[in-house]
Amino acid sequence: MLDLLIYLSCGLSAGIVGGYLGLGGGIIMVPFMTLLMGIDIKTAVPVSMSAIVVNSISASNEYMKKNMVDVELGLILAVFTVLGYITGSYLSDIIPGDYIKLLFSVVLLYTAFSFIRKKKNNLEAPQPVGRGTYLFVSVFVTFLTGIIAALIGIGGGIIIIPVLFLVLNLPLTVVRGTWSFTYGFAAAASTAVYLINDRIDLALVPPIIVGIIIGGKIGGWLGTMAKPRAVKIAFFILLIYTAFKLAYGPLTGML
Repeated sequence: MLDLLIYLSCGLSAGIVGGYLGLGGGIIMVPFMTLLMGIDIKTAVPVSMSAIVVNSISASNEYMKKNMVDVELGLILAVFTVLGYITGSYLSDIIPGDYIKLLFSVVLLYTAFSFIRKKKNNLEAPQPVGRGTYLFVSVFVTFLTGIIAALIGIGGGIIIIPVLFLVLNLPLTVVRGTWSFTYGFAAAASTAVYLINDRIDLALVPPIIVGIIIGGKIGGWLGTMAKPRAVKIAFFILLIYTAFKLAYGPLTGML
C-alpha cells in the first residue's frame, strides 16, 4: 500500500511540473524511480515513457481549452523530432559523447541567460506558424534538437521550448502548450517499441498513470495562468541544472 502511494505521488508530481512547464515529466519520474525506489534505469525509462504519453494528453487538453496549442506546428514538431531521435541514435556510435555534452552545456548556459533576459508578453495572441520562415525554422530546430537529445540522453522539451520562444518569437504559453501536445507522439512511438519488446513493467504503470493524469490536469491548468516571469525563472533553473549535470562527468574525467 505504501509503495502504491509513493508511485502515485511520483506520477502526481511529474504531472504537475511537466504540465506547468510543458515538459513530459521524465525529468521527475526517472530520478524518482532510480534514486528513491532503487529501480533499474532500464525498467524506469520505459515506465516513464508510457506515463509521458498520458501526461501529454492530460496537460495539452488544458492548453487546448484556452486556445494555446498550435496543432499544425505541433504535428510538424512531432514528425521531425522523431526523425531527429532516430538520426541521433545512429550517430551516437560515431560522435564522442563527452565532447557533445561539454559543447551543449555551453549552449544551454547561453540559452538560459538569453531566455531570462528576453521580454515577451505571454498573453498576446498566437502568431500563425507552420508556413514560410516559421516552417523552415521549426523543421530545422526540432530535427537538430531530436539529434542532440538522443546523443546526450535528455528530453527534447528542455531545448525546444526556450529555442522556439527565442527564435520564432512565439508567446511562451503557446510554445509550452504546443510542446505538451507534441511530445506525446514521440513518447507513444517509444512506448510501442518497448511494448513490442516486453520492456514495460506493467505492475508499476497503473499508480503512476493515475497520478500523472491528475497532476497533468492540475499542471496544465496552472500553466495556462502562469506568469511569464515565473515560467522563465523555472526554466532558467532547469537549464542551469541540466548544463551542470551534462558537464560534470566529462570535466571530472579530464581533471
